Amino acid sequence: MGRGKFRPRITTWDLFGSEESADDPVFYDDLILAEGDSWFTIGGLFAQNLLMNLRFERPTLILSCASPGDTIVHMSALAHNHVYKEALRYDYPWKAILLSGGGNDLIDRADEIVLDKNQRKGRKITGPKDYCDEEKLLELITEVKSGYRTLVSVRDASGASGVPVIVHTYDYPTPRNSPARFIIGNVGPWIYPALVHSKVPRTDWISVSDYLFDALADGITGLSAEQPDLANFHVVKTRGLLKRASEAALGDDADWLNEIHPNDDGYKKLAKKLEQTLIPLLNQ
Repeated sequence: MGRGKFRPRITTWDLFGSEESADDPVFYDDLILAEGDSWFTIGGLFAQNLLMNLRFERPTLILSCASPGDTIVHMSALAHNHVYKEALRYDYPWKAILLSGGGNDLIDRADEIVLDKNQRKGRKITGPKDYCDEEKLLELITEVKSGYRTLVSVRDASGASGVPVIVHTYDYPTPRNSPARFIIGNVGPWIYPALVHSKVPRTDWISVSDYLFDALADGITGLSAEQPDLANFHVVKTRGLLKRASEAALGDDADWLNEIHPNDDGYKKLAKKLEQTLIPLLNQ
C-alpha cells in the first residue's frame, strides 16, 4: 500500500473547532482523536513523534490529548482526563481513536518489578524472568489492560460508540544512559537506572528489558482477542521494527533519539506500520 500525500493537521483542545482557525473540523475529510504518551507528543529537544509522521489519503485533522510521560492508568482516570471524555461527548464525526499507552506505566514501575541483588539472593538465574517479581509484573499488565478497557468503555458510552480504536505495542529500547534532552534540562534515562540500582549484570540488561517489554506487548495484544467487550479494537504490533541503539551510545543512535524514544527515522517506520491498519479503517 502506497503512502498518502497528506500530512495531518494536529491540534489541541483549546484550538479545536475554532471558527477562526484552520483547526475547524469542517475543513477536513477525516477527524481522529488521539490520546497517549510521549510517542504521540515529544520525547526530546527535537519535535518528533509518531502522529507527525503519519500520512493520509485525504486532509486529516488529529485532536491530540496526549501528554509526555502520561500513563495509561492516569489516562483512564477520567477525573484527570476531561479532554478525552469531553471530546467524545460532542457530536463530532470521529473516524478513529488512536491510543498510545503502557510504556510509561512499565518504566515507572521497573525498579519495583526488577528484583535487587538482595532479593535475588539464593535464586538460580537461568533467564531474564528470574530477575523479576512476576506478581508485580502481572499486576502492572492487568492495570494497563484495565486502563485500555476503561478508555474503550468511554467511547462506547458516547456518540462515538463503535468507532475504531487503534493502539500499538512498543519496540525494544536499549538500556543506556541516554536521557531525553530539552532546553530546560534532561529527563531520564528510565530503564538504565533501574537495572543499575538492582545490580543486574550488564550482560543481562538487554534480555531483562526485552522480557519486560514483551510482557507488556503480549498483554496489550491479548486485548484484541477479548471480543465483544472490546469491539473494533485493533493492536498494531511493532516489536522488532526498529534498529536497536548501541549500548554505548549516549544520544541519537540507529532508530532511537534517546533510551525510550525513537528518532524521526524510527517514527517513520512506526507510522508506516500503523497506517497499514489505520488507512483501511478510515476508508470503510
